[in-house]
Amino acid sequence: MENIQGFDMKAYIEKRMLEITDLEERKLFKKTVGDILLSLYDYNKESYKKLEKQILEECSLSQEKYAIYVTMTDRRHYDATDNFMHPMRPDDIKEEKVSYQDIQSALSKKEELKLYTIFFQGSTSQIYKLLHQKERVFQGRIRTEKREYNATFLVRQNREYINMIEALYYIFGANYRTWFTVCTAYITKMLDVYLCDAEKIEGKEEVLEIWIDFKEYSELVQYDVIPLWNLKPLTEKTSTYPNPCIDKINYEHQIFSQKLDPKCEYLIRNTDVETTNIRRLNGDLFITCPINQPCEWQMYQVCQCSGKENYPYPVLSNQYKDSFSGSVTEMFRKSIKTKGEMARLIESFDYGAYVTFSGFSICESLPEECIPGNYNMDGFIRDEIRTGGFRQALIIDFSAKDPACYLNEDIMSFLVTQVQRVFPEYHCAGRLI
Repeated sequence: MENIQGFDMKAYIEKRMLEITDLEERKLFKKTVGDILLSLYDYNKESYKKLEKQILEECSLSQEKYAIYVTMTDRRHYDATDNFMHPMRPDDIKEEKVSYQDIQSALSKKEELKLYTIFFQGSTSQIYKLLHQKERVFQGRIRTEKREYNATFLVRQNREYINMIEALYYIFGANYRTWFTVCTAYITKMLDVYLCDAEKIEGKEEVLEIWIDFKEYSELVQYDVIPLWNLKPLTEKTSTYPNPCIDKINYEHQIFSQKLDPKCEYLIRNTDVETTNIRRLNGDLFITCPINQPCEWQMYQVCQCSGKENYPYPVLSNQYKDSFSGSVTEMFRKSIKTKGEMARLIESFDYGAYVTFSGFSICESLPEECIPGNYNMDGFIRDEIRTGGFRQALIIDFSAKDPACYLNEDIMSFLVTQVQRVFPEYHCAGRLI
């Protein structure tokens, strides 16, 4: 405060004291006015500094602390002791088994039966071709302990993982945290396999194997592969009796730091509770809401990377480069007006090993060639504000480091989604050149 206003209280009081010619009056002034006023001034200055520090700590950019990381691993080699990455669905670590009763029941009711989830290690365009053409039926066999049965199958995109990302968006909002697009490159490649029809299984036969001929896609299908992210679900109860707030409506629930990891942040998942404030102070977690009794809180622990982890698939994240983290707030507060500013936004993410920005162009409509290889990773957000109904297309060109990499179009879609947030008046799409 002193530096901002350019005012020195001590120098001002000393100057006023020197203007008093009577020594006795000067001593009295120094004792009654100088010492008391300076003490009060110092106290106020320290109080303002503490308040300023507290506000900055609560409002400071915390994207790094809340960054979401995603990768894949095969079920057999999942390390349950890993403190960084966890299965998106806890049940994924269990082997998926289908019984003859499930098959018989579905066939008798003429219903489709979900068998398992596969990882389609192909490009976005290949998945688009597979899922958006006329529903493709694949031939296969069900092998039991007695014989084999011919069957037909189809695949659809798994929605459970995508719905978890959408739910995470609302969790971030309920925790008063800025939403950063999650890179769903792996998640959109999770496909569910359904049994359409099969020869009737007469008796009680244990199902040993279900084999499907995916034709030209056979080499791209990975079995028993599950997605991991750095969010660990847990439940904690209010550590003490809630303290009533001054508004006589809300209560402050406190979870002691001993129950929390000091290196991790936490997200409250109770989106049905009307919280008015969630903050972390001296390691403790404080939740302000109308509930007047201790209760259980469903949470996500946002685990941090130690740098020693190793996974069979690359780890993808929505984390900015370290050199950009200090200016990211300013980046999103202003509009992009030049090619250089757009390049800086795209290059702020550490995905240069996949694709690099080449340029952009504006078209009256979205070219057909861009549709299969693009998707908006924030497509579930419906509350954004736009003006007008007609939008021109902003086409962003990228060059691929390795044209054969199956993640190129997904990484491109993630980067284009960042540009789409800045240009809601355009329909943004990427193009590999």
